[in-house]
Amino acid sequence: MVIAGFAPWNRKIAAAIQEVGTPDFPQRIEEALKAVIDLDIVMIFAYSGTEKPICLYHNIDPVRAATVITAYANGPYLLDPFYRAATDPKAVGVRQLRRMAPDQFYSSEYFRQHYGLTKIRDEVGIVCRPAGSAAIVISFTRPMESPAFGRRDLKAIHDAEPVIRLLIERNWSNARLSPRGTDGEPVDPINATLNRMTGGVLTPREIEITSLILRGHSSAAIADALNIAEGTVKIHRKNIHQKLDISSQSELFSMFIFHLSKQ
Repeated sequence: MVIAGFAPWNRKIAAAIQEVGTPDFPQRIEEALKAVIDLDIVMIFAYSGTEKPICLYHNIDPVRAATVITAYANGPYLLDPFYRAATDPKAVGVRQLRRMAPDQFYSSEYFRQHYGLTKIRDEVGIVCRPAGSAAIVISFTRPMESPAFGRRDLKAIHDAEPVIRLLIERNWSNARLSPRGTDGEPVDPINATLNRMTGGVLTPREIEITSLILRGHSSAAIADALNIAEGTVKIHRKNIHQKLDISSQSELFSMFIFHLSKQ
């Protein structure tokens, strides 16, 4: 925790309240967060179903933003635990990457290609749900050379969350953040993408398993989630590789991202 006492936080959050509804609001929220915790990147994304997420604010230089913001929004966001939280109507409030991530997330190709390239060590977000608008996640990170968010940091974030979330929901209430509605969209957008990508080569069960592999689940975790034997999962994985003519998770990820880039 950065400060002792309430004075710096009070000044910064008062400034954010003053700027609700103005273009300066996101930066004032960033300053308020920095009054209570050490952080590096701050990002605010709006998520609406399978629509490409909209970045409402970030504090990153253009070079780094090409990976952290632009490349992410072009498709890999579908594999992001924060995206899954945003599209879960029951999810709200503080979420930490380390607590949401699947069991093999940190060895997944998505982690290597996104978090590895962006040098992000840890990420915490606040899921907000403005009335009549898309879900909004404000997230903040720490770089590889810094420690992950600890117990005291998380307590400070949880303490600040009610005010931060209320202000974000007020600021973007009824905002038009998506070009179309979400009615009729698939329950699992990754499965829908994989169906198009493979052209019917994979069975529905193989599509389901491929989706979980991409998200960073181990064979044991997949077996538990689907209530099947781990050995059965391994057979499915072998069949998936043969049908797609690939030999690694890296090739699967590359194929998936390439297909997304063409959509």
